[in-house]
Amino acid sequence: MKLTMQDKLNICKEHIIEGKTLSHISERYDNFPTSSIKYMVKLYKKHGEEPFNDRERRIYCRDTKLLLINRVKNGESIRSVAVDFGLTDPKILADWIKLYDNEGKDRIQDTYPRKNYLNEDERYKKAVDKRLEEENIRLKAEIEYLKKSQSLAKKLEDLTIKEKVKVVSELRAEFELKVLLEITKVPLSVYYYNVKSIKNRINKYEDVESKIDYLYLKKHKKRIGYQRIYIELKNEGVIIGKNKVLEIMRSKGYSKKNKINYKYNSYRGDLGGIVSNILNQDFKANKPYEKAGTDITMFRIKEEAVYLSPIIDFKTREVLAYEVGYDSKVKRVIRMLDNLKETHKEQIKGMIIQSDQGVQYQNSRYSDALKELGIIQSMSRKGNCLDNSPTENFFGRLKQEIWYNKEYQYETSKDLITEIHEYIKYYNETRIVTRLKSSPIDYRNKLLSIR
Repeated sequence: MKLTMQDKLNICKEHIIEGKTLSHISERYDNFPTSSIKYMVKLYKKHGEEPFNDRERRIYCRDTKLLLINRVKNGESIRSVAVDFGLTDPKILADWIKLYDNEGKDRIQDTYPRKNYLNEDERYKKAVDKRLEEENIRLKAEIEYLKKSQSLAKKLEDLTIKEKVKVVSELRAEFELKVLLEITKVPLSVYYYNVKSIKNRINKYEDVESKIDYLYLKKHKKRIGYQRIYIELKNEGVIIGKNKVLEIMRSKGYSKKNKINYKYNSYRGDLGGIVSNILNQDFKANKPYEKAGTDITMFRIKEEAVYLSPIIDFKTREVLAYEVGYDSKVKRVIRMLDNLKETHKEQIKGMIIQSDQGVQYQNSRYSDALKELGIIQSMSRKGNCLDNSPTENFFGRLKQEIWYNKEYQYETSKDLITEIHEYIKYYNETRIVTRLKSSPIDYRNKLLSIR
């Protein structure tokens, strides 16, 4: 949901003056992120209503931009600097920093030149370009309308008012309502009357949609897709097809985007500690604690790096133990093994654990610790991530659900570490593994009870 400046100002007043909670306001505004609401409240407390006043143009001078960028480079958070300057969104400053880092200082310029910087010919050209753009948008709208119309009726003359309204509603995200109504020759009052009547119809999936809202937004915090939602609904006894779940979630905009990220690499060459690849990509296990994998992945926030080292059970996909912190030294990996022993005790004896050829896993302290626990060490071939693909899949899933496109939400590395702790607990105890139709711990307990 895109908010106007007036909406943002109303949100601040509802929280500060009326005392409404952030979660209440978030729900009122179509689950608008609470982190963004917190930022707007800080902005209002510092500057009042001035930053939210609608202005046709906001001018950000080059020198001011460079000053703000330097403050962030010197260690201040993006949000605090953005609040000081009165930016309505910290992403504005983040974009300036990205441009500065990628293309250099010279690319930082005034955001909007003043009108008197343009001579008469330039202003005339700009006005002509604007008219051409508006005409182009109108032509595109007419073409899209014709395409949609032909899918509803064989002849355009056969379209009913309701069908025209349906087409207009589908195209509103791309084109202005005024343009669409001119093309369809539907009066504004008639359009809104039909939209209201459509909304008032009985929706037989209303209860299911409420359950999907709860599962996706509340329980799983926008981390999972339609297949896992479908499994949860099925477990609750809801009779619905998988494709219908997908359709509902798409209509609500419940979708995620992936993003490529740099991978941490701990390989330092053959240090004399390489062992054979016992698993040889045979990840199939007959029981829990039979085969597992470990690796280290990295997250970077500003100048700090956060490292996560887990052990993943290949049968249940459970995170058996993990360590997270500011380094990837072998001591952290050994602490992870200590956690493994303390949590799972004698059950881990005889387990095969797969790793890459990283410097931590070639260390004799790591090998000796595995021997003391009765764990068999196996090592992937050099540069072959497929030899430990279940562990890599866990990293990909974790980063998709708490990191990609969400990096800006973490002001400090401590915030990220807290989120990782919370996520792994959620992953083990609550999140459905599609293949297992269950959470990892529930699946492990089920298998052990059968034995």
